[in-house]
Amino acid sequence: MKLRGKTTMLIGILMLFMIGTSMQAFAYDAQLKLYRDVPEKDWAAESIYRLVSLGVVSGYEDGTYRPNAELTREAFVKLLVESVKPVIEKEKSAALSDVAKDRWSYGPIKLAYDAGWLDLLVKDGKFSPSQSIKREEVAALTAFALFQGKTAEEKKQWLEVDWLPAREQAAFGDQDQIDQKLAPYVLRTYADAIMKGDNKGMFLPKKSLTRREAASIIDRMIGFRSASHQLEIATFYAASGPYKKLERFASANEVIFDWAKLDYQGAGKAAVALAPPSDWKQAITAAESSTSTKTLMIFANTTFQKLGDFLMDADARKAFAVSVGEAAANPSYGFDRVAIDFEGLVPASYKEPLNELLRAIKAELGDAGLTVVVPPSYYYAGYDYKQIGELADQVVLMAYEFTHEESGLPSAPLTLVGDAARDALKHIPADKLLLGISKQANQWTTGTDGKVEFFRSPAITAVESRIAAPDTTSVMQLPYFLNKVTFTDARGSHLMWYENVQSIQAKMRLAKELGLRGVALWQINQLTDDDWTMISSFNK
Repeated sequence: MKLRGKTTMLIGILMLFMIGTSMQAFAYDAQLKLYRDVPEKDWAAESIYRLVSLGVVSGYEDGTYRPNAELTREAFVKLLVESVKPVIEKEKSAALSDVAKDRWSYGPIKLAYDAGWLDLLVKDGKFSPSQSIKREEVAALTAFALFQGKTAEEKKQWLEVDWLPAREQAAFGDQDQIDQKLAPYVLRTYADAIMKGDNKGMFLPKKSLTRREAASIIDRMIGFRSASHQLEIATFYAASGPYKKLERFASANEVIFDWAKLDYQGAGKAAVALAPPSDWKQAITAAESSTSTKTLMIFANTTFQKLGDFLMDADARKAFAVSVGEAAANPSYGFDRVAIDFEGLVPASYKEPLNELLRAIKAELGDAGLTVVVPPSYYYAGYDYKQIGELADQVVLMAYEFTHEESGLPSAPLTLVGDAARDALKHIPADKLLLGISKQANQWTTGTDGKVEFFRSPAITAVESRIAAPDTTSVMQLPYFLNKVTFTDARGSHLMWYENVQSIQAKMRLAKELGLRGVALWQINQLTDDDWTMISSFNK
């Protein structure tokens, strides 16, 4: 789960990066630097970059976002449809006369039209797609998306009765300027804290919407709609660590015990090497007392366990699958599930052997569940996401270790995490996918001689002490949504990227908004008490 046995980054991945000192890694389909016209202090910056990580908005080839550009009706509909998939009960027979099938926005407009979202904005069979969209029209469209999933009675209650008290509460100074047929929809977005008035108490219903305002509205809407989605919390528990946190099991749905490895002996011989810690009974008892699912993790990589050679050995695969079944059935532990964490499979030639192994393991598990841990697909071609998604009961995506020493790219920028998760979702159902989050720091130290030294994983306790020390600057940095820590001492100047409460929370919010099953945290003993308090709040 920690991508153990790797150097600073696999050489193949290094080759994907542009030569030079640029922080931008163009091999990844993700925004890894600020738009030139959206600085961090911009009031909508967090919304814009959060939507970038969700794949909802993007900038232009010249490195700009153009936040002040007015949005057209068709552009906002596209944005809305990409954020909330319309539910269509029956396709409309009539077509919009000014939206031809070859128009760039035909697809999203057609979906919104068939879902009934455009009903209040269509006049004489025309939508006027290139017309700038007004704030009251944005409210109407957004409210239709908010009503999706509500019953007919709930919609009627709001549109006929409940919007009236909301109007009195809002008390917009320009309320009489709002189109009366749109007013209940405007007040729906106000009641849900998605659209607000200005600092003078005006709603400005006829004002055109900018790209900056649109990002803020869509961000709030996605957050509101996903608020009720509960994430499952899985956490890894290693055989050793600086301290034990068994009491945290009570807030976890699943505890994944990192206690086993592949033991490949060659020539058809392989088994599970189970090596629990001396206090394993306490850990098992704590998990059982908290009713957490107990999962045995079995690790292997291509370096230490010769994973590649093993996968090509059919007889060894069969022997190993039997051994996995025996380990899962061992009554001493009472494991509910097995997690296969096989790392470092680069060539695509490993795909089918891995699939065959997983099929054999699943056949041996009986009533026990199967979890498969996978890396992002940028470089590791040995994982068949589609087949794994079908074979496994759940899949953990290790959406981290993007660290690139030479360019200064840290482990898990949110835009890259989002890109990796959305790629996985093309093949793996959301209700099976858990987002892997690793509690760690990366540090670059520039000595007084100008030489740069890299530290992959400074101790968490040391990082926390440094952050609390005077003359240390610690800020949340966009678009990474990571904690940036800088300080200077006798050794030189230091830059650390750190997963703290805010950055972990941003990733958990991403998981909620993508509708994922949950998150898998590496590992429970590394997390601070503040981290765990925040994490636990997602499971209530």
